[in-house]
Amino acid sequence: MDKLVNLPVELISNNWDKNWSSKWTMSFASLSWCYTTNCTPYFKVNMKYNLLVSTGEGISSNYVAEKDLSEFCDPLVDVIKNDFDFVEKLAKDTIETTVDLLNIINTINLEQSFNLDNIKIFKSKFYEHIPPHFALKKVIDFLPSDLQEKSLPILRNARIKTEKLFDEVNSLLKEYTKLIANENNLSNVLTEFLLIEEIEEYLENKNLPSEKELTLRSKGAFIFCKGTERKVFVGDEYLELHTVLAGENKIEFKGSSGFKGCVKGIPRIIFDPVNVNKFDSGDILVTGMTRPEFVPLMEKSAAFVTDAGGLLSHAAIVARELKIPCVLATRNASKIINDGDLIEVDANKGIVKILKKNNKINS
Repeated sequence: MDKLVNLPVELISNNWDKNWSSKWTMSFASLSWCYTTNCTPYFKVNMKYNLLVSTGEGISSNYVAEKDLSEFCDPLVDVIKNDFDFVEKLAKDTIETTVDLLNIINTINLEQSFNLDNIKIFKSKFYEHIPPHFALKKVIDFLPSDLQEKSLPILRNARIKTEKLFDEVNSLLKEYTKLIANENNLSNVLTEFLLIEEIEEYLENKNLPSEKELTLRSKGAFIFCKGTERKVFVGDEYLELHTVLAGENKIEFKGSSGFKGCVKGIPRIIFDPVNVNKFDSGDILVTGMTRPEFVPLMEKSAAFVTDAGGLLSHAAIVARELKIPCVLATRNASKIINDGDLIEVDANKGIVKILKKNNKINS
């Protein structure tokens, strides 16, 4: 434990559930600290902690504290038990803010107006969108079975309408970071590690973190949020974080079932579904979470395994449509399972087992 002394004690003491993971920039990830500041319209209080991780390979992930999530979702379950119309409100608010955000993004892109006023308008609407979206994605997994069955079609419809939103958000932020890179003779890779407030600060006052700081972040960084406080960690602290998140080198992962079934096969660890070196029909897709661009791979898969997700995740929705076994919310399967292992996906029990290890190590 001595080597973890540089990490915040709250980070070490909590169990962390992966909320999402994708090829999104650190600029995008930094938007998600609003979980600790903007969730009161639906959760009454904000999340206590939030963890945002960006790797040197361009993958960003968001983690929420397990205890936090229960404390916030249980009262929301009580609201729905007393007033089922609240489910309709969650769906309506999520859809309306999605439409508003896409309109804002489209206008900014059409006008090529990547200025301070527009990013503030965009950010304000994004922070309106996150609370109902986050609430509907999470509360479904806490509802009793009768309410879950009743809510699922309503919330699924809203969830599907959000599916391409975050890719659009990430693309918009990349336009801002490209502009900053060009104006300062910096690499786009570095400016994608700017935080949302740092983008605003540059547009208003032309201030930027040092190139040295951005270079450190580009090798891997995380943001730990505690209430309104947040701090970026790089270097040794970033490396230490993986000890906390990965835990012991286990060969069995417990998750939740997206669609039942049991298969054995060869896993392929995929985070970028567009640039895939090898994926044969009958392979098992292992990833942080899936998005629409994963569908061609999913159609060839014998099963899906994801680090994050619940009943309303993209992976769960597609698994039910294609009737393919799926285990969700394993937390860190994609970091410990290697390409070429032999694994068993038992989605009847929500368990993934490594039956035979391959010597190749994931990058």
